[in-house]
Amino acid sequence: MFEKIVDIILNYVEPDEAVTPETSIKRGLCLSSFDLVCLSDEIYTEFGVTLNAEDFRDCDTVGKLVSYVEAAAK
Repeated sequence: MFEKIVDIILNYVEPDEAVTPETSIKRGLCLSSFDLVCLSDEIYTEFGVTLNAEDFRDCDTVGKLVSYVEAAAK
């Protein structure tokens, strides 16, 4: 699931470094609020998991986001 979520993220940014579980979603990837809405929509389409702004505050790294989606998709 990590690779699929990274693929979705890469639709919105071209990071200078490889995306790892420790990569910060906002600071490391510099995703805008609009990008986060689009990312949320794609995650919903792919995994059936709804994310809101509060979820992104709690999931501040890619690894935390992946863990959240994995848990919510069960």
